[in-house]
Amino acid sequence: MTQRTSSLAAAFTMLSVMLAPPAFAQRDSAIAEARAAGLVGEQADGYLGFVTGAQISADLRGRVEQNNMRRRAAYTERAASANANVAEIAVAVACEVFQDPHRLRVGERYRDEAGQWRQHTATQAVAVPAVCN
Repeated sequence: MTQRTSSLAAAFTMLSVMLAPPAFAQRDSAIAEARAAGLVGEQADGYLGFVTGAQISADLRGRVEQNNMRRRAAYTERAASANANVAEIAVAVACEVFQDPHRLRVGERYRDEAGQWRQHTATQAVAVPAVCN
């Protein structure tokens, strides 16, 4: 992890709690259900994504896109306040999500930094992106 990324990750620990990306999704029961069903998952870039091969309805696609727009707006606001770029803020929040066992529940899917969809299981910890370490 670069010093700047490390500093940002530390600086945005509280930010991630405030933004709580899964909380955005949990406000929408359709997204919560899609996460539980393995259709949608968190990504290492700080946004929700569609699991490869999943059948995604137009309604769900729109809900996830709206959720990601809200996330981007929150990241943009924080980036301006912190003199950072939006991607740095999004990754700092994603690091918190991937490191907190309560944010990615057992059974939910997530996309790692290599772009592979994985499932969080009781016996397999979430693969935390290298940039977070």
